[in-house]
Amino acid sequence: MILIPHTIPYPAELPPLRRDLLAGQPVSFPIHRAVKLRLRSPEKIRVSEWAAKYRVVADGAHVGPWRHEYAPHTVKIMDTFSKPHVREVWFCGVEQSGKTNTMLNCLGWCIDCDPGNIFYLMPTEDTAAKITGTKLRPTLQQSPRLARYLTARQDDLSLAKMSLRHGMTIFPSWANSASSMATFTAKHCFGDEVDKYPELAGKEADPITLIKKRNRTYKGRYKRFFASTPAGRFIYEGMRKCSQVWEFRVCCPECSALIRMDGEHMVLPEGTTAENIEQADLGYACNECGAIWTDQHRDQAIRAGSWVCVQGAEIPRPSKVGFHHRAWECLDIPLAEIAAAWLKAKSGPLADKIGWANGYEAINYEAEHQDRKEDHILRLVDPAMPRGVVPRDPCCLVVLVDTQRVGFYYQVWAYGWGRDMETWRVDHGFVEHFDHLTDIAAKTWLDADGKEYRASAGFIDSGGGTDPHQPKHSRTAEVYEFCRMHPFFRPLKGRRDMAQPWNTTRLDYYPSRQGKKIPIPGGLTLYTINVSMFKNELAAKLQIEPGDPGAFHLHAEVGSDYAQQMCAEYQDERGWWICPRGKPNHHWDISVYGLAGAEILRIRDRRPESAPQPVAPRKKGFVKGWKI
Repeated sequence: MILIPHTIPYPAELPPLRRDLLAGQPVSFPIHRAVKLRLRSPEKIRVSEWAAKYRVVADGAHVGPWRHEYAPHTVKIMDTFSKPHVREVWFCGVEQSGKTNTMLNCLGWCIDCDPGNIFYLMPTEDTAAKITGTKLRPTLQQSPRLARYLTARQDDLSLAKMSLRHGMTIFPSWANSASSMATFTAKHCFGDEVDKYPELAGKEADPITLIKKRNRTYKGRYKRFFASTPAGRFIYEGMRKCSQVWEFRVCCPECSALIRMDGEHMVLPEGTTAENIEQADLGYACNECGAIWTDQHRDQAIRAGSWVCVQGAEIPRPSKVGFHHRAWECLDIPLAEIAAAWLKAKSGPLADKIGWANGYEAINYEAEHQDRKEDHILRLVDPAMPRGVVPRDPCCLVVLVDTQRVGFYYQVWAYGWGRDMETWRVDHGFVEHFDHLTDIAAKTWLDADGKEYRASAGFIDSGGGTDPHQPKHSRTAEVYEFCRMHPFFRPLKGRRDMAQPWNTTRLDYYPSRQGKKIPIPGGLTLYTINVSMFKNELAAKLQIEPGDPGAFHLHAEVGSDYAQQMCAEYQDERGWWICPRGKPNHHWDISVYGLAGAEILRIRDRRPESAPQPVAPRKKGFVKGWKI
């Protein structure tokens, strides 16, 4: 009931006699429930808090009140959605990783705390009907907080639209019909299983573009949520294009390190196959401390895990945020299932490889392109050339280094004289510390006759990361300081699009940290190289047969690991060199540095001291009236 002072006009439904009797007196009358809902101020609460208080799960293995412990990774996703500056959330995850329930939590929060029309987009009309009948409608009916928004009319919960008491409407729609996404505006848009959408909605644009148009009138107030298992369409690339991207890491119960699990650290008994994996004594070795985990330890590691920002960490208020969640970090997927899929993907048919990429790593499958074969690289191995032995009478030796998050890959090259520039790989390997690099630079190398040589220069890349799954780490400041203290080494940085083969940049400051500019004493020269050009040159050089001029020679201990890395990259239709995700290419990169270093040092122009110097050609002209 509400009191109405006599200064406010009486309700029209009161008869005149009643109005006369009550003149000057307070009166009261009931307010309709729908009006109360419209007048109510929304509760200021995060989505995760709202879900824990009000959401009731209607189906699945965990029916009943929502509990975060069943899907701890979803808490940050939900809370990110409720941040006022966030406009879009992209959730790329494997099957049964809580994508739909996370969306329903955010949808329920929108109904209760940020009302406005909603589009809920599914791949087809059939899937839209299923999601409405089995998840959306039961969620509204069984969650008391949401049930109070339902009307008594049966038609208000149809497939076409779901009308609620406080004036908002939910429009279930399907991606293969542009008309189901037309006409109405919406404050919020939810796209479920977006990689099952068709590329085009009828004869119009793609469904993602069409559904975004529903928000045009809600400038700066709309919210969008897209979720799916990747299948080469929208979700994976959409997630990667977000201004900020997060990946989940598990926390080791022994050393408390945040770990990104992978197949290389699986502990499998000898002879284990995908068929007998259920009987095997499986384990996982921590990437940092080596402690062996069981399924129980893995569950503990997942529950103690956290999200790590791998892109856009410096952006304080991102508008688009992506989340990447794999099977390794999913409580409902046992380790045996993951191990079986991993073993199948290693040697199985194409379907197993695609299934592993999409259903377990939650990435798009990338076909393996190899312009070069391992045998083609290994044909360059010279059995008569021991590791560490220099060929007779080289032009010079150079040390080449590829910087990693931890440690360094290196090669030592010997260059031949002349324009053909024959090259030999004298040594290669991996070291952990900068001091080891200085030891290699100071080392004395011998040829077959016992003649001594030392490297005359070194090139080291400036410290970028190579693992696409890891944050783009930066050791640039360390590399700059190392090069400043050891001028033998020159820092390199690669660029794909350059007009010239290489150029130099004068560096006066280390990379800024927290806005502070720290000067480099004496300055430093950075060499930027055109990696596209030098990779093309390297691919061509690898085609030269060992006995021909300008050949590329490998010492006797080069094995399949080196050859695999030299075959990792391929050229796409644009002519860009691409390295598939998860494939190491360190020695390929170092070989690029070797050719770039030869250009910087002008090795092709060098001549032995005993060789006759080339005579400059005479210029044509006129002397005393005679043409010469």
